[in-house]
Amino acid sequence: MKKIILILLLPFAAFSQKKDSITLDYCQKKALENYPLIKQKDLLNKASEIKLFNITKTSLPLLSLNGQATYQSAVTELPIHIPGVVIPTLDKDMYKATLDIVQPIYSGGLTAKQKKLEEISLKSDLQDVETELYKIKDKVNTIYFSIVALQENKKQLLLLKDDIKNKLKTVESGITNGTLLESNEDILKAELLKNDEQITELESGISSGFKMLADYVNKDIPDKTILSLPDTVLNLSGYENFRPETKAFDLKKQEVDISKSLLGSKLLPKVSGFGELGLGRPGLNMLSNTFDPFYMFGVKVSWTFWDWNQTKNEKQLLDISSDVISSQKESFNLGVKILLEKNIADIQKYKDMMIKDNEIIVLREKIVKEAASQLENGIITATEYLTDLNAAAQSKIDLQYHKIELAKAQVDYLTTKGKF
Repeated sequence: MKKIILILLLPFAAFSQKKDSITLDYCQKKALENYPLIKQKDLLNKASEIKLFNITKTSLPLLSLNGQATYQSAVTELPIHIPGVVIPTLDKDMYKATLDIVQPIYSGGLTAKQKKLEEISLKSDLQDVETELYKIKDKVNTIYFSIVALQENKKQLLLLKDDIKNKLKTVESGITNGTLLESNEDILKAELLKNDEQITELESGISSGFKMLADYVNKDIPDKTILSLPDTVLNLSGYENFRPETKAFDLKKQEVDISKSLLGSKLLPKVSGFGELGLGRPGLNMLSNTFDPFYMFGVKVSWTFWDWNQTKNEKQLLDISSDVISSQKESFNLGVKILLEKNIADIQKYKDMMIKDNEIIVLREKIVKEAASQLENGIITATEYLTDLNAAAQSKIDLQYHKIELAKAQVDYLTTKGKF
């Protein structure tokens, strides 16, 4: 029974919803809904709202209060003396308090592009979360199919146990009649104990698997819950990739393109209006030695027409980033294609093996039938009979194992493709 232990390491499946059953689709949805990473979506949306709010406010007037007190070594003096005219001597301590207003008028489209960049950045960050969440599906698939494999293995061992019990009754009758040795009874009883031991081991694995699955779906799942294989309809022709990673790459490239456009806007002329309301000594009249109110309004134009190629170099860096993203996407798509080809090969392999399994089962059952007759007639021992019985049981386990692996390969194909 080599594969009885090996199946403990296998991965799992799904089915139709009943009172005491759950489907693979249900487990995946619940796992995604309850995985802690899902909380990042709300946090990212809230952070983006704040960023967009701040970007929008850059087009509103900027108000600032300023105060200044100075003492200087010299003040303005007239170099001439006019008879009859008293020119006051200015104090060397001066004071100034102002309310300054700056109103952006034209920023080269900077604000609109910053908003667009933030919107794309949010989509990109959310898509990164989707990419990480999609990986959870593989983990749920593995646990789910492992439980199905263990459940099916247990089912086959229980059937084997019934066969041994039935044969034990026949052997006990033969011993009573003096046609069979008592050692045959001991051999069958020992095999029953071994069978119980294997079932206990499988039940432990099933219980452990359900606990892991329950952690993902955030719900208690009884060990007797039925997990059946999912029905999948596959189109194995052509290559398509619907993985969330593909969309993530595209969004990152859009981020780079908008960032390049944003750099261009920084070099365009900027126009803003400004105003200043204040009180100072002196005010705008530099020859006044009293506190006077004053105001000033105007328009300011600024243009950074030369930045020593900094913007040009930053654009080159963004071009390199864009090429890196394209390379990563190309590598990812190639990896997905190779994995899909492996999935297709596995699907065909298990289909072929199941055909052979059915042929082997027919032959093994025929051999067991003959061995049972020989045991009852004292021609062979219980050990020899059990060898044939276990071989027949193993052939049925092999069939179920390959059936489960086929279902998993089909789900893996859809998961790899991004369609499950």
